[in-house]
Amino acid sequence: MRILVLTDGYYPSRSACAVRMKVFVEEFIRLGHDVCVLASDSNLSVSFEGYEKPDYVTFFPVIPLGDKTAINRFKNNISIVAGAVRAAKSLGYFDVVFATSPPLLIALAATRIARICRARLVFDVRDVWPDVAYEIGSFGERSLYGRLFAWIANRTYKRSIMITTVSSGKVEKLRSHVRDEKDKVVLLPNGLDEAFLMQEEDVGIIEKYGLHQRPICVYVGNVGLAQGLGTIFALAERRPEVRFLIFGEGAERKQLEQRAKECGAHNIAFCGTLSSQGVFTVLKHADVSFAPLASSKLSDSVPTKMFEAIGCGCPVLLAAHGDAVETLNRIGLGGFADPEDIKGLVRVFEKLLDEPFSFEEKQMAADLVVRRYSRQAAVADFEKCLVGRLT
Repeated sequence: MRILVLTDGYYPSRSACAVRMKVFVEEFIRLGHDVCVLASDSNLSVSFEGYEKPDYVTFFPVIPLGDKTAINRFKNNISIVAGAVRAAKSLGYFDVVFATSPPLLIALAATRIARICRARLVFDVRDVWPDVAYEIGSFGERSLYGRLFAWIANRTYKRSIMITTVSSGKVEKLRSHVRDEKDKVVLLPNGLDEAFLMQEEDVGIIEKYGLHQRPICVYVGNVGLAQGLGTIFALAERRPEVRFLIFGEGAERKQLEQRAKECGAHNIAFCGTLSSQGVFTVLKHADVSFAPLASSKLSDSVPTKMFEAIGCGCPVLLAAHGDAVETLNRIGLGGFADPEDIKGLVRVFEKLLDEPFSFEEKQMAADLVVRRYSRQAAVADFEKCLVGRLT
């Protein structure tokens, strides 16, 4: 097949979307398909030494997001739609357009590109919008945003031959939106990129962040509204001897940094972004990896960072409810509490520090993640399903 992958995030960015899509593309190519990638040039703002753009990747220009206000988000999203459609016109015809969301407005580009390129549309849903906005209280169903996003989502579902998503809870939620076509919705779970574990540690990162000075709790990922990172202050206050290293950027970073200064949380450091090798190095040395969600209502979300941490043998402190907890229980390397249960989260954190897992337990969990939660294996299964739908 000739496949066009449309995405906001792609390598060299280290966003969850970028990491997910890079594995998909490489696996599609390995399976013999002709793949083109369309991604926004915002990914190039996080360039790492030695990066060379593959010929099959096209970055289209977008209006930078800047401060994450509603107006700036709208401008950025509209420029994604316009830039993607404009770039796609020069790429020829495709059998499949595989588009991933959020941002949801990328769906407007996906449906138009599929029509221009005479392709079938597969819509990959990492977060179910606008439902997730209702759950975290960003806006309501009857608001202008709610009605607009619901119209875009439902229109895209109808025009897609398949809708993929990352957890069993999201499968059920999406099937409630497409009641007459439930077989359209297919599980394409988050998991671990096997290549992530084949890297070598970066000695420079070890020295820069003093990773031999333990204990260390790390957070690696987007510093945004849905992550609920504010709970880290309760952990830092309870265990002042622990260093909390936060790696990532996002809408909440400035506010969290200001709060850390105001409350004198000297053991919390905001460290910016890391390369994949840097993330691997940090997780290999950390005592705990913090994986929070903002609300128990986000019960169908499974943080990707959890798989990378456990693959490196790093126990996970999970603030979540639902699918993520079930997954962690199956793997068994970490502990959890509801995001709203701050005291419970502190108790679990102290247990992870004071009653550490053995080397053998860490190794068993890491092996289980590779066997049961390989992204490469998940994409290979999906590819068979997709070929079956098209033939």
